[in-house]
Amino acid sequence: MLRRNMFMKYYNEASPEGGDGSGAPAEPIKTYTQAEVDEMTKGLKESRDTLLTEKKQASLAAKDAEAARIMAEQSAAKQAGSMEQLEKSVREQKDAEYSPLIKELEALKNSSLISEKKAVLGSFAGDFIAAESIDLIGQLVKTEFDGVIVKTQYTDFSGNVITTDAAEFKKWMSNHPAISHLMKADAASGGGATGGKTSGGAANFSTMSLTERSRLANENPKLYAQLSGQSK
Repeated sequence: MLRRNMFMKYYNEASPEGGDGSGAPAEPIKTYTQAEVDEMTKGLKESRDTLLTEKKQASLAAKDAEAARIMAEQSAAKQAGSMEQLEKSVREQKDAEYSPLIKELEALKNSSLISEKKAVLGSFAGDFIAAESIDLIGQLVKTEFDGVIVKTQYTDFSGNVITTDAAEFKKWMSNHPAISHLMKADAASGGGATGGKTSGGAANFSTMSLTERSRLANENPKLYAQLSGQSK
């Protein structure tokens, strides 16, 4: 009975017709057509367009003013017979014109080099036991432009170029004491490769020179700690 009375009280206070319980009809929710919305925002759009136009005109005016300044500067240099000043003005003018294009070209070149390096490292990914090993050999792969062609070079830990051939670099890795034990058995096979054996990695570490150990410690501390701990 109590529950029924509470329900009736709530029903009367907030009627299902949307009123407040007093019997007065609820205010209808105002809706707007697209045309009305466009009319209300018309002023904002016009202000935005005006600001954009003014900004564009100011930019063009600044360029025109700079061009006029350069022409006046070069004309004065000619009249004064100052070839050095004229040459300096012309050089600065050309630098300003070509600078954006040069920056864009450099960005495209860097993007190409990064993509090429990623592709090269990806080709070696299947040769290693753990994917993290790619971080180690990533330091040994160098890409640069040779004219209009991307040239890839493979180096040792001292930065000396070993080869430009991926297959030869793979053979070199399979024989290197700090890398061979990280490779799968079918990749690091023959020529003294350890085939991914941990004990072999420790033994190989003990034969590394101080220079190789130092470089490995700087470039891959995690691997260095692992190998140096195993060699004890």
